Amino acid sequence: MIRKIFLVLILVFGFSTFINAQNNNLFFNIKGFYGDKAVLFSINGDNMQPIDTAYKQSTGSFVFFNIDILPTGVYSIYFNDSLYSEVIINKEEIVIRANANNLLASMDVRKSIENKILFDYWKYAMMVKDSIVYLEYKIRKIEQKTYDSNHPDIKKIENRINTFNKNIENYIYSQAKKYPDKFAPVLLEAYLIPDMENYNKANPKKKYDDEDVFLREHFFDNIDFGDERFLQTKVLYTSINDYIQTYGAPASTVNYNYVIDKVMAMAVGNNKVYEYCLDLFIQTFEPSVYENVLVHLIDDYYIPYYTLSGVSTVYYSHLSERIKALKPGKKSPNFVLSDPSGVEYNLYKTKGKAKMIVFYSSDCQHCADALPSLLEIAEMYKSQGLVSFGVAIDDDEKIWKKEIDKFSMKWISVSDLQGLSSPLVNLFNINSTPFIIILNEDNIIMKKPMEINDIHSTLVQLLNDI
Repeated sequence: MIRKIFLVLILVFGFSTFINAQNNNLFFNIKGFYGDKAVLFSINGDNMQPIDTAYKQSTGSFVFFNIDILPTGVYSIYFNDSLYSEVIINKEEIVIRANANNLLASMDVRKSIENKILFDYWKYAMMVKDSIVYLEYKIRKIEQKTYDSNHPDIKKIENRINTFNKNIENYIYSQAKKYPDKFAPVLLEAYLIPDMENYNKANPKKKYDDEDVFLREHFFDNIDFGDERFLQTKVLYTSINDYIQTYGAPASTVNYNYVIDKVMAMAVGNNKVYEYCLDLFIQTFEPSVYENVLVHLIDDYYIPYYTLSGVSTVYYSHLSERIKALKPGKKSPNFVLSDPSGVEYNLYKTKGKAKMIVFYSSDCQHCADALPSLLEIAEMYKSQGLVSFGVAIDDDEKIWKKEIDKFSMKWISVSDLQGLSSPLVNLFNINSTPFIIILNEDNIIMKKPMEINDIHSTLVQLLNDI
């Protein structure tokens, strides 16, 4: 369940200063700061790019010029890597003064309505947060004294905390009404988790009784996916990832596909936002074990969109086909590899009632953790007809042999010693190690297990003809 907190409090523990006028200048003066350099970064989700550098002037100010050409959004400034601040740039002059000893509390926005709204909110929110922390401390003390988490005094304090949270929410909404043409209130509101109670009051015929069900449907109500300004913030990145973690759980292809379809349906009206969301999902699931989710992304979103846009989709088309060719029920690719003594093993010609292929790397800690259990399984089912291959994705023969000795590997140990350049990596679509495939006696892929229990259950069925 998503905690009912305001993500905007996480957004910043830093702040920023800028001047954005028609002369394209940004001024930031920090009293008591003895550094001499400030670097301006653009923000695009989890990516930050340096776009300008300013050096302290004789007046003590850092000045960035020609910033009016920058798109509206949130930007970061790092002062000699010791102080950090975020600021909104939106076609206005920005003048900010602060004290290095207490940057946020001393932040004085001389010019820029956008940043005055932003910093005033941060100051107010931090003050409220301090009160909430104190009340939470009082709850713990009562629980320690009474051993009763339902004590009436606790309920009273929880109501006060809810009131404080409501006050933060109402503060943001009041700023949105007061400054309907400014980006700062839109930004702050986007970080609010939608409130089921408010929704039910506004929609009496569509009431929700379960907050989890409500948020599953309305989590993004405060975000306009058609607003490109959010591309210059962390809003989409933070919110989409939060939604993946919450409603992609328990992790499954069905749940992840639901999340993808939900987000992409909202992003469809704006090409830039659509591309950002699609690329974010691709980056998330391409290196994951959820191959069917990646196929859904590629076949149903990536290829149709980028083909119409005239962009080559050859790489992802091939990737999708490769994944589908490795689905359970398909015949495994063959390989012919040598063991440390130079003896060749042909996967297809090696007879066994079942085959377990373990792709691992000798410098992989996850592999080192998993190998003892996998080797134990190999020995456990060997007498029942299991043939096991340990395929090392290595490029150093000495390290490979040392790893074989270290774990006393009794399975068939083979490698082409080409490391990540090995054709096996693409042939079997190996994104991470250890990577395991279980085949039947006809080399048909039966399972690509992710847990030890999956391996056991698959082998029991294969070796006992269940």
